[in-house]
Amino acid sequence: MLYSVRSSVVLLALVATLAMSPVAPEAGNVIFLALGGLSISLMFQRAGEQLRRPIVWMPLLGLGLIAISYAIGAKSFEGLVGLAFFSPLFAIWPLLTAAEDMKSDDSSVLIAILALAGVAGAAVVAVMEVVATGTVRAGEGVANPIHFADVALLVGFLACAGLVGKVTLWRFLFLLGPVLAIVAVVLSGTRGAVVAIAGMLAVAAIGLVVLRLVSVKQALFALAALVVGGAVALFLGASQLSGIQRVLIDMVDVFQHGVPTDESTAIRLQMISGGIKAFVQAPIFGHGPLAFVNLANELSELPFGNWPHLHNDLADFAASAGILGLVAYAFFLLAPIVEVVRSAKTEARPRILVLVSTLVAGFFIMGLTNAMFGILTVTVSYAVICVVTGILVA
Repeated sequence: MLYSVRSSVVLLALVATLAMSPVAPEAGNVIFLALGGLSISLMFQRAGEQLRRPIVWMPLLGLGLIAISYAIGAKSFEGLVGLAFFSPLFAIWPLLTAAEDMKSDDSSVLIAILALAGVAGAAVVAVMEVVATGTVRAGEGVANPIHFADVALLVGFLACAGLVGKVTLWRFLFLLGPVLAIVAVVLSGTRGAVVAIAGMLAVAAIGLVVLRLVSVKQALFALAALVVGGAVALFLGASQLSGIQRVLIDMVDVFQHGVPTDESTAIRLQMISGGIKAFVQAPIFGHGPLAFVNLANELSELPFGNWPHLHNDLADFAASAGILGLVAYAFFLLAPIVEVVRSAKTEARPRILVLVSTLVAGFFIMGLTNAMFGILTVTVSYAVICVVTGILVA
């Protein structure tokens, strides 16, 4: 498969984010942003045509709303510095313009191979850390264990891009992507990502049945196999793994008290409470990117201390950018789904829709317990989801 200079830039960006970022996020982020900037010079005359695509104009419109809210909310143009938190999203337009001559059928397998390599690396790192140190939070050698798990999960499910084209028996090997992601997530002890796994599998199963890609009988069989596999894993000792233990403890707390009772959850609930109160004080434009956390801390019933964000995407967008921020958040999340729905009808489109909906659902669920947008590594991962979506439906 031959690549032009323009598509080679996109290929390198995919290598950096899919194969590298799960194990070397700093390097992957720098390369992605650099190539995104370089691709601006490669947009030529086709940029206008790409701008009409939802995967391009919806993130840009969201960024515009964020800019307005931050400038007004901060009562100064200094608030625009907050746009730096979303810088990876600016790369979607130029990278997709540079990728316009990439063939979706060929690219889907390449994307899947890169993603499978990346998540395999994350799983190996997680296993090695646990074996070598006995840690209950694998991934610390790579990044914050939460961000490590988030990226591994998204990249692992992106490996299923290999199934959107003509499905042959060997392509089912790409289902190893989610399996390896589950290994990395569980060993990281990240509860939000563990919950996201369940949500993503549910969205994928519902989508496959509703779009008649599998029968109800096949779906029930897969569910039974999943339950049996989970039971066997627990019997063999998986319940001793930190991620499983933390989720099981939370489930007991929910049944007994309505909410988990650990300190981490208590702090997050105070953050959300303070964020809601900050939102009520400035519901349209918010308080800007520089002051909303401190204000939320002051308004919270129990101060939660000095944190860079409120550990919840909805609270962060609402408190920092108000209603306009929440609308922008919706534009960001829905852009990949709208892109697929608005694309030409092809045999692959239903499978692409299931894949993209699953990824968006996982990103949203993980954003309920920790910030996703604004964290560079994870925001880069979402920008890549958008770029991959644009390539697959082209």
